[in-house]
Amino acid sequence: MTPDQNAELNQDDGFFVIKARFKAQALNLFGLLLIVFTKKNQIDNFNVVVSSSSELFDTEPHLSWEKFEEAIMGTKWEGSFNTSMTSSIMDQIKNLSYQDKPRTQLYDAISAFDYDSVEIFMSDLIYRIIHDKNLILEIGLQEVTKQAFREMKEDRVKGSAPQAAAQPKAQESRGYNLEEGAVTLPLVPILAPVKGKPIYELRIGDKIMARILATSDREQYFIDLLDLRLDNHVKPVPCEIIDIKANSKTDPIEILVQIGPGLYGRIIEEERQVKLRMYDPKTDGPMTKKSIDAAKTAKAAAAKSKASSDAGGFFRMNYLIYVLFVIIVIIFTILVYLSL
Repeated sequence: MTPDQNAELNQDDGFFVIKARFKAQALNLFGLLLIVFTKKNQIDNFNVVVSSSSELFDTEPHLSWEKFEEAIMGTKWEGSFNTSMTSSIMDQIKNLSYQDKPRTQLYDAISAFDYDSVEIFMSDLIYRIIHDKNLILEIGLQEVTKQAFREMKEDRVKGSAPQAAAQPKAQESRGYNLEEGAVTLPLVPILAPVKGKPIYELRIGDKIMARILATSDREQYFIDLLDLRLDNHVKPVPCEIIDIKANSKTDPIEILVQIGPGLYGRIIEEERQVKLRMYDPKTDGPMTKKSIDAAKTAKAAAAKSKASSDAGGFFRMNYLIYVLFVIIVIIFTILVYLSL
């Protein structure tokens, strides 16, 4: 491949990033916004947060895109943001991704690093939701190669991997105040990218769907104990969130849930933008009320019933054989008598 061909190929090898901070003092609202464009005029991803905390405006647009994204996600995870305003602006950006003409106008301004045009465009987009004539908006533009973008994502994963590996011990040391004899199992959440609830919006008391992670005979035992096995498939189980923790804004999120009396589950999730499937009693059925002891008793009763049934069947079979033997002896006796 010639140098000219390489140069032409590299034109599509990367992203343009819009970073914006804004404030509407009349409404006491502050926000951050991040949009990532591919060099093929497509929106790759985006994120927004709006809050009444003025500290949000301290995040400056000249920061690198990854620091800017961390500031947005950190605010969302803390829960101190305006859900309605945030969702409305995100919907505006989502609609923009399907509108070719305005999206192309914005992309042309970004690729030319035309700050004024980008600022006017984004001000108009935000003003549709936040009606403050004195809206203040500051933007930053950044070009990122695909390799640098990928390496940063990989570094994030590597950075959190040792923490995730050490997480089980840390969880045990936290010492959840659970009742004596309680059992805690590893779970994986059921994801719902379209209709699910973002993990940073989860609250104690929410009910989600999760699946027991069968990594040992212990988990296999409880899967069978709770009748969750369907052929070679493990059915998800409804559970209620009773605790949510994270050591920092970049650490994996730990969610403690209750499956039933005395039975708990622990979920570790590194990705902070996933959406989890919420429990729906209409489709998922009632939540279990069986305790561990009750489940064991039910299993034992079923086994005893089966054993009794087998014993009864064995007795009936012996009785039938005995009757048949008597009948054969009588017939044989009659035949001998007739032959004389």
